[in-house]
Amino acid sequence: MTINQMQSNNEDEIHQQKEMFRIIFENSPSAITVTDSQERIVAWNKMAEKMLGMSKQQLFNKPVKDLYSDEEWKRIRAMGIRNKGSLSDIITKIIRADGTVIDINASIAVLKNAEDDIIGSIGILYDITKQKEVEKELVQAKLTAEEANHAKSVFLAKMSHEVRTPMNAILGMLDLTLDTTLTEEQKDNLVVAKDAAQNLLSLINDILDLSRAEAGKVVIEEMEIQVPDIIKNVCKGLSVLARNKQIDLVWTIDPQIPRILVGDAVRLRQVFMNLISNAIKFTHQGKVEVHAKMESLTDKDCVVKFEVIDQGIGIPPKNLETIFDVFTEAHNSTARRYGGTGLGLAICKKLVEMMRGQIWVDSVEGKGSTFRFTIIFGHRPHITSNLKEGSAEQSISDALPEHVKNLRILVAEDNMINQKISVRIIEKFGWQVKAVINGQEVLDLLNNQSFDVILMDDQMPVLDGVAATQVIRREEKQTGQHMIIIAMTANAMAGDRERYIAAGMDGYVSKPIDRSLLYNEIVTLVSQRHSN
Repeated sequence: MTINQMQSNNEDEIHQQKEMFRIIFENSPSAITVTDSQERIVAWNKMAEKMLGMSKQQLFNKPVKDLYSDEEWKRIRAMGIRNKGSLSDIITKIIRADGTVIDINASIAVLKNAEDDIIGSIGILYDITKQKEVEKELVQAKLTAEEANHAKSVFLAKMSHEVRTPMNAILGMLDLTLDTTLTEEQKDNLVVAKDAAQNLLSLINDILDLSRAEAGKVVIEEMEIQVPDIIKNVCKGLSVLARNKQIDLVWTIDPQIPRILVGDAVRLRQVFMNLISNAIKFTHQGKVEVHAKMESLTDKDCVVKFEVIDQGIGIPPKNLETIFDVFTEAHNSTARRYGGTGLGLAICKKLVEMMRGQIWVDSVEGKGSTFRFTIIFGHRPHITSNLKEGSAEQSISDALPEHVKNLRILVAEDNMINQKISVRIIEKFGWQVKAVINGQEVLDLLNNQSFDVILMDDQMPVLDGVAATQVIRREEKQTGQHMIIIAMTANAMAGDRERYIAAGMDGYVSKPIDRSLLYNEIVTLVSQRHSN
């Protein structure tokens, strides 16, 4: 090959490269600008004209800084691009010919000659205005959703409080009246009324539980628990309901399940209560079986599989896939026929999943259903348990120890019906009781009388329960004494107990008042103080 031929080939190759660069330059979907050593635009592509809305005459020799606001140009110069040589993903704003501002993502590279002098730069610009608008809309949507969720939580908390207050009066009066001498007809009427009131309370609790779970506000406790004892006690408690329908309730527990595991006894019991009570409700003859079997065991975890088997009405095949959803047609039809909220299974599913498990169902319409679920419990085989045999399930003895006899109880409650109920419940425990209607009256009374326990409502006129508690705690810093204060309130949302404890109270009982829970809370706290 001659020298002329080689030169010709080189020229052809250079020409092809230039042509390729020109095609890429002109047809790039990004705006490309080239500046000289004085930072003036000397070359650009069609997309640059379109993006900036400028003609060739407007762009030629245009100082790059004129594309930016003074503040934005100072920010870009402060990045030190000329010293670094190049910089990519610069998120900035430029001004178009019509004065509108657009968001861009820019990559800039400095151009140098053989002597390493800066002779200009090349910039590649992407219009991200629409992307920024979408991001802004997403942020706004997130804020709107959070505001809506907060509003829902506030609404539920308000409605829960407002409904629980009269429910406390209804259930309290029914209980107190059932303790009196009644005719059989009167007693039957009151029992029906009490069942209806408890069903209403269950509906409220189901709605709140589902809302908490969906909002991620249900916290799964990690405590030492006795799984076999929980199963036995739930089954024993519901066996009365089964006997009333002439149904057998039987249960088996795998002896390989460790006596002590780590989990949430309250939530496990809630799942069992829902599934077993449903099984009894939908079974008209035969039996309901409950089984617990260990699936696997390691030094850290224990997987237990549970089954609740009934011989009831079964579930139509078309409803099996949606049985754990909220308010499906399957729930609506059964709720109309058998009662209930249609929320129980949805709550079970969320709770089981929060306990690292799964739940599913097999069913034959007209023959019965089998609900199965697994839970992964914590397992600590090398740690000695502090949980005494049976202590997790045993309530405090009904026999009053000496140190809890003749207790003096102060009740702060502004609702006169609820105040009357609280007083009568406490009197039945054999304790002395006095009642006031607000926190200020609590403080005034403490100046002249002493009490062992204060049952403190929160929302009261003049001075609320939290404010009164904080005053008492401040004064106790001077005296060194400590008054037992128990929140007795209709606020029963997630975190309410913790909020009252953080405010200085020692215990918490929600309304409607469960007499045994109130009794246990008082005796437990007084016993703890006595032992100290």
